[in-house]
Amino acid sequence: MQEGDKICIVRETGVDPLASENTMLVAALVTMGVAFYDAQPYLETREIVNGEERRTVTWCLATKTADGRFKTRELIQWWRDAAWLAANPEHPLAYAKKAVANYQRLVDGVKSTAPIGIIRKGGKFAMIPFDAAPERRQQLLDSLNP
Repeated sequence: MQEGDKICIVRETGVDPLASENTMLVAALVTMGVAFYDAQPYLETREIVNGEERRTVTWCLATKTADGRFKTRELIQWWRDAAWLAANPEHPLAYAKKAVANYQRLVDGVKSTAPIGIIRKGGKFAMIPFDAAPERRQQLLDSLNP
């Protein structure tokens, strides 16, 4: 893209960009061949409004895929249309949305699962979840004693 080209803007206020549906959408759009606007693909602003911070995230993209097959605004509309996605399960955008949803589900699972420590003593070992209650932790450690 060059300066003066038309751009498609995807904007959201009040959401962490790392947890935003729009960030996932933009990842899918770029995967589909939509280019970022080179001059300023991503902009995050913070403004105090009525004494509270308002965070706005803006993504700037090309108006169509590099090969011209898809218009960016149509892809955005389809992304947000459950009926369209259900009716077009083999479309590349439907696959991209499923991949993003699966990724998010995996991340959520990892975030909600406590790591497990392994303590070895001789030929025995105990697996102790980091979030185990002190009593349970002690019970597991005691199981290592003869």
